[in-house]
Parts: sequence; C-alpha cells; structure tokens
Amino acid sequence: MCPIAIVGLGNPGPEYSGTRHNAGYWLVDEFARKLDVPWKDKPCFHSKMAIASSFGKSLILVKPGNFMNCSGEYLKPLLDYHKCVHSETIVIHDDTAFPTGQIRLSCNRGPGGHNGVKDIIRAIGSDFIRFRLGVGMKKDSRMDLADHVLSRLTIQEAQLFTERTDFFLCTLREVLDKGCAHAMNSVNQTT
Repeated sequence: MCPIAIVGLGNPGPEYSGTRHNAGYWLVDEFARKLDVPWKDKPCFHSKMAIASSFGKSLILVKPGNFMNCSGEYLKPLLDYHKCVHSETIVIHDDTAFPTGQIRLSCNRGPGGHNGVKDIIRAIGSDFIRFRLGVGMKKDSRMDLADHVLSRLTIQEAQLFTERTDFFLCTLREVLDKGCAHAMNSVNQTT
C-alpha cells in the first residue's frame, strides 16, 4: 500500500513561527506530536519528514524547507520517490477567506490566490486534497495581504487554534479514514 503524504505549508525559520502563513506547519507539528513521531531532516528533498501510521495507513508527514512561494519545488520528487498518490496527498495551509479557526476541505481546485498552493499545482497538478485553516481576513482593506499573512496570530486567535486542535486532528483523521468527499460533507457544513 502506498503511503499518504500530509504536507504542512509554512516558511522556515524561527522568525515565522506563530504567523498566520505557518498554520500548516503548526497543524502537521501537532499531528506528529499526537502520533509521537520525530521529525528528521531530509536535505535531498529540502524538507523535514516524519513517518507514521494511523488507521492502518502509512503516512509521511512533510514540512517543505523552502519558502512558501516555492512549496512545490521539491514536493514532486519526494512524492514520486515514496510512491505517494497525488490525489491522496493532503496539503494543509492557511486561508484568509474565512474566520480564524474555521476549516474547509476541497479537492482538485485552483489555488484560490494562495501562492504556496499555486506552486504545488505547478509541480504536481491540482488533484490533491486541500485542508484549509482559516486565519481571518485583513482588518484593514489598505493592508497588504503579505503583511497580513506574515503577521502573528493574536493571543485570542492562538488560543482558539489551541482549543480547536482536537477538532482539526479529528477532521484530518476523518479524511484519512473515510475519504475527502465524506469529510467535506460533514465539515464544510458545520465549521
């Protein structure tokens, strides 16, 4: 059975920790912690990886080591090397289209203005699962979107993420266990 890749998007380096754009890194870190698996540097794929299993499935957790806008650069070789099916790959990323702490799932869609997702589509096509973590819209329409996504979550927003961690991980497990279509029907209607 081919492993399923779960890819958390973010920017490397401590200066980006806690920013809205690093929501994908944060959730995949939480999943690795829950599964009690260590991260290992994989320089050949410019990423950190953790190998795990859940629901009888082999999983490869991935945090690309290049910056967000180049998220797809080394992803295709990594997926091909591990024989991961692109349509089963789950990409976790921030989304400014809805409020902080909400999630949406989608499959085989466009980038929706997200440059990291756009680069992944360039590398592997659009047939993958998007696990979109709401990080809130800009408070001021004059604010540059890049400044917004690179800003840190407020204390209240970070607390909301912490409070919803179990829900996020249960949703991720539902995608793994029952598939994206089933999870979309339950999650996209209720969050």
